[in-house]
Amino acid sequence: MSRYAALTGKLLESGEQRIVLTFDELDAIVGGLPDSAKKYGAWWANKASSQPHSKFWLDAGRRASPDFRMKLAVFTQDDSIETGELAAAVVGESTSEVLTEYVESSLSLERDLEDHIVSHLETLEPGLKLVSRQETIEVGRLDLLAMDCEGRTVIIELKAGEAKDAAIGQIARYIGWFARRDKKPPRAILVAGAFSDPVRYSAMAIPGLKLVTYRVSFNFDEATI
Repeated sequence: MSRYAALTGKLLESGEQRIVLTFDELDAIVGGLPDSAKKYGAWWANKASSQPHSKFWLDAGRRASPDFRMKLAVFTQDDSIETGELAAAVVGESTSEVLTEYVESSLSLERDLEDHIVSHLETLEPGLKLVSRQETIEVGRLDLLAMDCEGRTVIIELKAGEAKDAAIGQIARYIGWFARRDKKPPRAILVAGAFSDPVRYSAMAIPGLKLVTYRVSFNFDEATI
């Protein structure tokens, strides 16, 4: 049985419109939240197709919203969700656990990738200077915001593994927001492990967007005994 099943039961106990649980309380209920849940809004996405663990609060007819400053999550009742309707989104609880681990490892890889790029920004493009990281704007949260050698804003978005079609839409949304605010379009760099042909075709339609692939390498040193 998934450790998140206890959360469904806890949420079903109350008929309140809003249930507020601190991260410490959630730790106790599910046996420990992953670090990504306490730092990244993506973990709380109310979509079982992308975040399998979310089905355990969606099955209780609720949507989640985190507050990282207060270290809590608010579970709001949503009558448009039929209790249990999303159970079929994941085949079996063992599959759910495997997918949850995959999501968490992907988030970890993106964090490591972000840290590496921040420390080696010149290798991504000579002259780039970091402006901010994980900055929230009206249309989403940017992984990295930089300035190129000509003083132009550069949006840098990172994806673990192969970039999906949604990444292009996300980049386009950010570019549009900055273009309206600054009265001139920014540049953008999408970094991923790979790009399918459909994603490459979509990227060609966005001026100023550059695709960059990364490679993970391993170095081995003999350990002393």
